[in-house]
Amino acid sequence: MRRGAEYDDMKARLSEHLLEQAYARFPQIRGRVAHAELSTPLSYNHFLGRSHGNFMGYEQTPKRFAQRWMRAHSPVNGLYFSGQDVSAAGVSGAMVGGLVAASAVLGRNLFLELKPQA
Repeated sequence: MRRGAEYDDMKARLSEHLLEQAYARFPQIRGRVAHAELSTPLSYNHFLGRSHGNFMGYEQTPKRFAQRWMRAHSPVNGLYFSGQDVSAAGVSGAMVGGLVAASAVLGRNLFLELKPQA
């Protein structure tokens, strides 16, 4: 909470930009957002009490994604990995990691079976 005016201004600009993106796609929500708060990796580290490292698992770098051991299949028969570190960081990465693991368990590409609902 004491990172200075430059940090606060950056967060305010980014928050406003993201809200404008949401309003452009969903105009019916304009005027109905009662509270919006933007957090950054620094916010996560502060509230988690961390002083170094990545707040959402392994660091998201090309080197990390090249690791052969970070896949749904494990060297142990019948053991599969799931979650954000199988695909990408965050909540959406965890969802994709679950789909990757389910595909590995079932032996088919479930991504091809996803169809948008009408």
